[in-house]
Amino acid sequence: MILRLIILCCILFSTKTHGLRRRCNNTGVLFLDKVLGSPIVVYGEPTRKSIYLETDTELLFDVTFRVDCVLKATDIDNKIEITGAGIKADRMACQWLDPGNVYVVFLEKCPSNSTLYCPLDYQERVVDDMMLELLQRTCHLTSRAPLHSTANHCPNVSMAEFCSADEEGQFKIIPKSKYVDDDSQINMKISFNNSNQFSSQTNPTKPRSIADQIADNPNSHGRLTPLASMWMAFLIIFVCN
Repeated sequence: MILRLIILCCILFSTKTHGLRRRCNNTGVLFLDKVLGSPIVVYGEPTRKSIYLETDTELLFDVTFRVDCVLKATDIDNKIEITGAGIKADRMACQWLDPGNVYVVFLEKCPSNSTLYCPLDYQERVVDDMMLELLQRTCHLTSRAPLHSTANHCPNVSMAEFCSADEEGQFKIIPKSKYVDDDSQINMKISFNNSNQFSSQTNPTKPRSIADQIADNPNSHGRLTPLASMWMAFLIIFVCN
C-alpha cells in the first residue's frame, strides 16, 4: 500500500512539474516600454516556423519573418531570420509567432551572428484594430519600408493629431479610455499539446471564458490533458482497492 502511494505521488509531481514548464504567462509589460527597450521594432508576418530545440525547460524555434514595415531602426531587409524564439530558460516572456498572423515584434541583432535577429524578453503583439489604433497614438514611431521592398505596407503610426511637432525625441502614448494597453489583459499565452506542437489559442481581441481567465492566472498550475486525467483516475482507483 505504501509503495502504491509513493508511485502515485511521484506521477502527480512529475505531471504537475511538466505542466508548469510548458506554461508561459503574460508579463504585463506595456507596449510603450517594449518600444523604448527595443533597438529594433518591426511589423510583419512570419512565413515559416521550425522548432530546433525541445527539452524539459525550453522549446525554441527559428522564424522566417516578412517585414512589411520598420517601426524603429533602419536598414532592415524585407525578409529576416529570427532565431531563439519560444520558451527560453533565462527569459520571462515567450514568443508565439505563428504564420498567418501579423505581429509587431521586438528584436535585436544576435550577439553571436549579426545577420540573425533575436527576440528580446518581450511578448510580441498581434496586430488587430486595437493595436493599429495604439500605433497611431504612440509618438515618434517610424514608418519606413524595409530594404528591397517594392511597396509600402506600413500602417499609420504617430498621427499628427496625437503627436505635436514640439515633442521631438519624446516617446509617449496619447491615452484613450476605451482601450487598455496592458498585455496582462490580453490572452497571449503559449501552450503545447501532447505532440509538442503549438496549440491554437483564443483570439486575443475577444472576451475569454472564465476557464481561460483562470488558466492565465500566474499562480495556477499546469493542466492535465484528458488522457492524463484518465490515467490519474485509474491510478487512484488502483491505490484505493
